[in-house]
Amino acid sequence: MNIPVRNIYYLLCYAWDHMREGETVDLGSEEFGRMVDLFAKVLNEGVARIISRGLDRDYLPVHEDIRGLKGKLDLATTVKRNLLLHGKTHCSFDELSYDVPQNRILKATLRQLTMVTSLGPAHRQRAGRLYRKMDAVSDVVLRPRMFRTVRIHRNNRFYSFLIHLCRIIYDNLLVNQEEGVATFYDFREDEQQMGLLFQQFVKVFCERETDYEVSAPRIEWFGADKSESDLRHLPGMQTDIVLRSPGRTVILDTKFYKNPLDRRWEGRRVHSGNLYQIFSYVTNWVEKTGEGEVEAQGWLLYAAVEGGFDYRFELMGRRIRVCSIDLGQGWRRIEEELKGVVGGRVGQTSPDMSREHYIM
Repeated sequence: MNIPVRNIYYLLCYAWDHMREGETVDLGSEEFGRMVDLFAKVLNEGVARIISRGLDRDYLPVHEDIRGLKGKLDLATTVKRNLLLHGKTHCSFDELSYDVPQNRILKATLRQLTMVTSLGPAHRQRAGRLYRKMDAVSDVVLRPRMFRTVRIHRNNRFYSFLIHLCRIIYDNLLVNQEEGVATFYDFREDEQQMGLLFQQFVKVFCERETDYEVSAPRIEWFGADKSESDLRHLPGMQTDIVLRSPGRTVILDTKFYKNPLDRRWEGRRVHSGNLYQIFSYVTNWVEKTGEGEVEAQGWLLYAAVEGGFDYRFELMGRRIRVCSIDLGQGWRRIEEELKGVVGGRVGQTSPDMSREHYIM
């Protein structure tokens, strides 16, 4: 699916709930053919901004042999090593340092970017210069557990955005330490990874841009009456997104396929498995919750790059909608189109864009 690189960046900013931070990075008018070039540009700009403002610091525990006393005296170690004979003591104290996990992650990611052979020379050279400027920070090998040690607070919130960026670079970078080179994996063709990104983007968008109560509850099967051992084998019904207002409940399931509609037969048809799924979700939701007076609908929202559609069905009294968002257009147009689909603020409805209906 040919989604512009810039749009992937904005999808990520929404998914991380850092849209404001993402928009503060000046991308200029540069065209990005490769995802790694855009990520390097954003990281370089972000790190340069942090360095100009001053790297984040924190108090770290230090254990040293010093002259005199500082902090807490470790008497046992001092006596055991006969440090007093040399006029020293072994003490434990906290020291304000730049060598904190968030700075280590930034420095390590910059170093990895300098190893990416496909990265544009200008971005690679700038990453190298910024890497050398962080000489007060230890040079470490990135590990997944390091990302869990970062402490984010109100004064270093911009770090959270950059750490998310470093993590996605780390997850999609194949590094050959022996040869000192790295290759970045363009995950736009990965339906599973892009599906999760699209789902999180839509969820956060609805939280930010609508008045709906947004959640993702699990739906229990209505009327299931067998032994517990048998019931465990029923497939789970974990929703992607549920939008609730006083008068309406929308069970929204996001989908990301290279071909959103099934084209194996004449015409374009909704994927049967997706339709059965959303119909089952709505039916069991209404029966289980007893929300007879609240309008409950089931929506399938597909990512697309061409051939948009918006189909409406009523199946056994259940209102079903199958529609798409074109991720190949300009970003502002994507935002406007998604607002039109979900209705913007509660009480607004999108225009009727029904097309010829096909049901398998």
